[in-house]
Parts: sequence; structure tokens; C-alpha cells
Amino acid sequence: MENNPAKKIIEKIKQEKIVPESKFFLNWKNYLFWTVWVLTVLLGAIFFSLIILNLLDIHPMIFRSLGLGKVTFIFFKTAPYLWIILALLTIVSGFYVFRKTKHGYRHSLLFVTSVGVLLISMLGTILHISKINKNIGNKFFAYGPVPRDIAFPEQRRWQSPMEGMLGGEVILVGDDVIELKSFNDDIWEVQYSDDTEMRIRKLKEEMIIEVLGEKIGINEFRAFLIQPFPFEKKLPRR
Repeated sequence: MENNPAKKIIEKIKQEKIVPESKFFLNWKNYLFWTVWVLTVLLGAIFFSLIILNLLDIHPMIFRSLGLGKVTFIFFKTAPYLWIILALLTIVSGFYVFRKTKHGYRHSLLFVTSVGVLLISMLGTILHISKINKNIGNKFFAYGPVPRDIAFPEQRRWQSPMEGMLGGEVILVGDDVIELKSFNDDIWEVQYSDDTEMRIRKLKEEMIIEVLGEKIGINEFRAFLIQPFPFEKKLPRR
């Protein structure tokens, strides 16, 4: 009995007054990494939803009108690279953070990356469907410290009247014509008719719109498609 190790341990605990540490204290690093990973996934979802928002104005009619080659060139010229890079960074950093959790090291690179991409894609789609990404863009990023052309480059996409893409602010609305102030501050007369596909319930002054069509004269444009700009508020010029 004198050589009983359990008894010796108990006596040592009593003598040194050792107090057992809480489970939270023992696992605080694990909880911290899980918290950081969840925040990383949420940030990735926000960036992914902003990518979706940036690409919304690529209507199928644009492909039919301009052709795949020209649309591809315009896409790469005006892609939301800021949000794409940030989304990729969150996926990579999320992988490393997840591997630091208690059981994260057991999972393969493919599994962790796939789970991260799946979660970010699903949450990002939910943010888009609920229009939370649009509110984020309107309230924080459209007027934020990041330059407009970097944060939301789709505005440049609609400064190409020679290629059939024109955007700007409605100044005056007529029966079959609207006066439009383009994103580079030129005044355009945009003609529309019953054949024009309208993705707007009612045209109003001070509305920001995008017009797909063709240039028919000096600062004259015929509209095939009129749709709203992704953001509801009036946007600053370049």
C-alpha cells in the first residue's frame, strides 16, 4: 500500500494544493482557432457575394449581342479582382487556421479546402439572395476608402457605347426617349420602344441604369435592354 502511486499522487495534490484547471482554459487555443476559422468563412462568404453582385449585369442578352469573345474580354477587363483575391486569401488562411484546431490535422488538404469553398459558396449565395451583399455595397464600400474602380469595377463595363454598353444617371424621361448622363459625364439621348427589354418597373429621374444597345449618332443610342445598376444609391463619379 505504501508503494501505491495513486495514493502518492493524491498526497502530493493535497500538499501542494493543486487546483484542477477548467476545460475552457485547457482548450482556449482550440476555441480561439475555431472562432477565427468561422470569422474567416464569414468574410469569405461576404467577398464571394460581392463577386456575384459585380457580375450580375452580365445578362444573357449581352452574349447574344456582343458575342462570347468580346464579352470575355470585357469581363477580364472589369472583373472584381479585389474580391476574388480576398476570397482566395480567406480560403487559404481558413485552411491553415482549421489545421490548427484540435482535430484539424487529421483531415487532408482536399477535404479542408472543399469544405471551406462549399461553406463560403453557400453562405455567399444566401447573402446575395437576402440582398445583404447589396446593402453592404451601398452602405460601406460604395463610399468607402477603397477606390470605386477597384471595389466595384462594373461601372467601367458600361462606358463603352461603341461596343453597345452605356450606363449612367437618368436626367429626363420621355415617352420613347431618355436623357442620360453617362459615368464619364457625357449627355446621351437614349431611345427605347416596346421591343426594348425592360428590367426596370418604371424609369425615373436620378435612377442609375445600364443600357445595352447600339450607337446610332453623336451621343445618340438605341436601347435593346435597360436594367438597373447593382446599387440603388447615386454613385460618385470617377
